[in-house]
Parts: sequence; structure tokens; C-alpha cells
Amino acid sequence: MAAGEMNADLRKEREGASFITHQLTNFIYGGEEKVRRRHYIESLAFNDPAYSHDEDPNFLSRDELYSSGLKRCVTMIRRFKELGLAKEDFETYGQALLAAAPGFAFHWIAFTPTILQQATDEQKEKWLKPAQELSIVGAYAQTEMGHGTFIRGLETTATYDPATQEFVINSPTLTSTKWWPGGLGKTANHATVMAQLYTQGKCYGPHNFLVQLRSLEDHQPCPGVSLGDIGPTFGGNGNTNGFARFDHVRIPRENMLMKFARVEPDGSYIQPASSKLAYS
Repeated sequence: MAAGEMNADLRKEREGASFITHQLTNFIYGGEEKVRRRHYIESLAFNDPAYSHDEDPNFLSRDELYSSGLKRCVTMIRRFKELGLAKEDFETYGQALLAAAPGFAFHWIAFTPTILQQATDEQKEKWLKPAQELSIVGAYAQTEMGHGTFIRGLETTATYDPATQEFVINSPTLTSTKWWPGGLGKTANHATVMAQLYTQGKCYGPHNFLVQLRSLEDHQPCPGVSLGDIGPTFGGNGNTNGFARFDHVRIPRENMLMKFARVEPDGSYIQPASSKLAYS
């Protein structure tokens, strides 16, 4: 089946729906004109000869699949610029292509959105453009060996040191090892790390912190960071799911994503309007 072509069974089911599908689509995406724009952007991606030489992923080894995905994503960034598309079209353009580029997928669907949703305007100014241009490549490091979606049970800690105005990121137990984040195994050089915030002797629950994982010069792990690839995974072999541990890694106070909650230089905690805002 060609890229962008609808499966016959799926088409049949949609035609038999009890509601008018295009009206629902228009409602979800904000109107008919925006849907038309999405279809146009998707067609640019699906029909672009720049991607026509991609190999069939079903015949690739794990290393080949990973390399092919990285190449596709770099091409995607280049072609987006060459096409002169608007900034707001990037998500649509990327989603049309990332299924075949899993090595970078979580950079776009988890790392970058976390910065968008959790960072202040000043933090977005510092990190968002480098992330969108792949000057930095990120993972979303939430899941731990002992804790998946049980966010309150996460064991990674971020303890504030007012003397240096830094957070100390630490993995105190084996089960606090970050385990499974997509892209962490080989690709990411940064991560938004979900950790239990401690300041002035009190725990304020899980918050997001931006942590550099690997050198931007030689891609080697930063001091205090142990990380790697967890091996083949069923259905996502090109994604390099990984693990990470932190041994008292210090980051600036400003690396806590502070759109909703923040820690002042003296260690005072300013809580968000709702604790749920720390996780979105």
C-alpha cells in the first residue's frame, strides 16, 4: 500500500459510521480550512521524492532501521526549511513522517511538547529552538524500573542546594533507574527528567527537570550519568529504548521547568494552582 493510501477495510468501516466523519474531523482540528491545510501538508510529505528511496523497514536489521530513521528525520528538517512552511505546520509535517523514523519520534512527541507545556517563556527561548532544529535531541525520562505510570511512586530525586542554586539529580535505588524512555539508548543528549522535588527538607512530589545526558562534542555520557540501550523491543526496534542512572548530577536551578511551579533562589517553593499542572 502506497504512503498516504487508506486501507480498504478501514475505508469501508468509516463509510459505515453512524456519524458524518468529515464533520467530526473538522470539529477536532478547528474547522474545514485547517483540515484542508493539514491534508495539503501531509501530501507534501507523502509525495516528496526526497523520501522515495527509503528502504522497506520490514527488511532491515535493528541497526539499519535505526540509521534509516535518523536519516529520514534529518531529511525531514531539511525539506521543511526548503519548502518554506509555516512554523505551525511542523507538527503535521512531522507526524506524517515519524512513523518511519522512530529514532527521533519521542524527541517530537514527548521531549519538545514537555518544554512547550511546562517551560516558562524564558526557558522556551533557551531550549525550544535548539530542540526544533535538532541542535539538542531529547528523551522524556519518566518511567523507572520499579515505576511506570505510577507517577507518585517515582524514586529519582531532585534535591535543591541553595548554597549553589543547583538541583542534585540522583538515582538512590536500583528501581529508580530510568527504564524504557524512547531515544534514550543511543540518540538523546538531553532529557526532561521526572523526579521527586526536595527543598528545605520537604518533598513536593514529581516535577520535570531538563538534564544534559551526553556531551555535544563526542556524545559520551556526562559526568555522573550512566545510560545505554536496553536492546531489541517488539514492534519498536528502531527506537533505542534506554536506561539512565544519575549519581548526584548537578544542574542549575533554572533547569527546573517552572511554568506552573518554581523554586526561588533561597529554596522557597511556589506551588502551582493545581498539583496536576506539574504533569501535563
